[in-house]
Amino acid sequence: MALRRLVGAVFCLGSALLLGGCGGHTFVTPAADKAPSCVIRNVRVFDAPHATLLDGPRDVVVRDGRIAAVASPGVAASGLREIDGHGGTLLPGFVDAHTHTGGTASPPWVTDLPAQEENLGAFLYAGVTTVLDAAALTPAIFQLRDKVRGGSVLSPQLYAAGPMFTAPNGHPVGLMRGNLPWWIGWYILPRIAREVATPEQARQAVADLLPEHPDVIKVAVDDLVPGEPRISNEALAAIVSRAHEGHVRVAAHIGQSRDAIDAVDSGVDVLMHDVYNEEVSDAAVAKVAAAHVPVVATVGIWDAVEELGDLHVEKRSAITREIAKASVLSSLASFPDDEMRQRLSSMRKPVHDGHAARRTNVAKLRAAGVTILVGSDAVNAGQFPGAGFHDELAKLVESGMPAAEVLKAATHDNARFLGGAQANFGDIAEGQRADLILVDGDPTADIAAAQRIQHLWLGGIELIRHPRPQ
Repeated sequence: MALRRLVGAVFCLGSALLLGGCGGHTFVTPAADKAPSCVIRNVRVFDAPHATLLDGPRDVVVRDGRIAAVASPGVAASGLREIDGHGGTLLPGFVDAHTHTGGTASPPWVTDLPAQEENLGAFLYAGVTTVLDAAALTPAIFQLRDKVRGGSVLSPQLYAAGPMFTAPNGHPVGLMRGNLPWWIGWYILPRIAREVATPEQARQAVADLLPEHPDVIKVAVDDLVPGEPRISNEALAAIVSRAHEGHVRVAAHIGQSRDAIDAVDSGVDVLMHDVYNEEVSDAAVAKVAAAHVPVVATVGIWDAVEELGDLHVEKRSAITREIAKASVLSSLASFPDDEMRQRLSSMRKPVHDGHAARRTNVAKLRAAGVTILVGSDAVNAGQFPGAGFHDELAKLVESGMPAAEVLKAATHDNARFLGGAQANFGDIAEGQRADLILVDGDPTADIAAAQRIQHLWLGGIELIRHPRPQ
């Protein structure tokens, strides 16, 4: 339980730092010709809806930012730039269904101001071409989303929830009030959360947000710190009802089996997090499965919490080292003093003890027919933008999901959750947005191959990748 205090403190610090700057390293730049048309030859194509590779090599024709054809080798493509895929695997761009794009991956004892545009570039560098920002300062996040959609900011496609709905002094408000200095708290609190006590307040708060056109509405059902106020089932149901009247879906932040049951009973559309420090109850699994509610598992973020102060940098993936600041990795690898080590070690114990349960929970949900979606919860302490998504892919494979199924979840399933049945991304098919990744190897056999990105396209325009100098 004490670990929840640590997670809350990390969330507090990250939220406070959301006011940080926008500079930093440039991870991607458009190719010189900026042409949204090309033909990609000699590639294995991942058939995302069916979680398999198409038989034999293919050529993929891209015209004006859309996939025009998936054809047999040698298809005519007069006038188009040709890229030889050398037998690599062509994937749809990845979709991260749980991010906080204005956060920082530094530990709570280090102040490293975030750079939101740098974070967005890092997601692209890792092949993540669509993200859902699941809680951010409002209306700034909606303004950024609209700039991205208007083409003035180079970024993954951006979906946004805006503020988190919660009980008065519930997560994350209570922690923030206790930890943020007054000179920043007064600004952040009304922009990061909507506190509602009654169904009437809940309905009005949703109605007030709808003119911003949130892509989803997020509500905290978990009491992250034991004993803090938890939203009432009546207010939760009112949020869901009013959101659905406005044709907006609701995501529930959960932590315990009880939360999952209450959230599903209220009619939410997706669960953010699985039960993370103990085995999920059979009753909760049955409830989620019967309602056909998908779960964004976020196994990796809790593993990152486990590693705070004890990170083995050499064991982190190559793509993490290409994205992360060396100084931040170093700070994650050691505590500043013995007092901090002792305090945080005891706080992390419940999450450490839940390490195996988190993987078991994914397997239990999947065995019951629950759709598992992929979200990194980056950017948070120890979870880097883009790199954290690849960590999550690996954690889901560890949890028993076949690599091809994980890739389907990370592309087709996530896209259909965010964009609906008619989503124009997340698949390599005629008419789809040409958000594409060409990787070396076969990620359906080895998920690590998804990190070996050779070429990257956003809306048909090739992006040149620039690792962070170390």
